[in-house]
Order: sequence, then C-alpha cells, then structure tokens
Amino acid sequence: MQLIGLYTQPQSISDIRMQNGRWEFEFETEFDDVFRLNDDPVGLLKQACRGVPIINYVQQQLTALLQPDVNIWFYPKGHK
Repeated sequence: MQLIGLYTQPQSISDIRMQNGRWEFEFETEFDDVFRLNDDPVGLLKQACRGVPIINYVQQQLTALLQPDVNIWFYPKGHK
C-alpha cells in the first residue's frame, strides 16, 4: 500500500484475501493511467517495488527482495 501511495491515494480498497497461494486485493484510483510507464499500465508500480526488502519482523531477518512478476504482481483492472 505504501508503494501505491507514492503515486496516488488508493480508493475503494477490497478486503485482502488469500487466493491461489497469493495475497490479493483490489483498489481504484482517481485518475486513469497514474501507474503507466510507456506501454505498461502498471509499469511505475513495478519500477517502484523492484528491490524493496521484505522483512520478517518476527525473526528480524530479510526474507527476500521484491521482484515484479517473480514474487509480486500488478494487473490493471479487467485483467484476466
């Protein structure tokens, strides 16, 4: 949510749910294409998250680094 907030205030945030082994949620934005980078409608989100550390706060350890389309995915509304 913090990465999304770099670009816009997320609106109408759905409940977070576990689906297909992944945590998922949906949200809306006030403006279309706020995350667009060239031809990718979510390119700015992918760029912003690349290399962000995932920390296990219970064990105080770095678990992984975010890598778009490897361990974090973003899809524009209507993507199936």
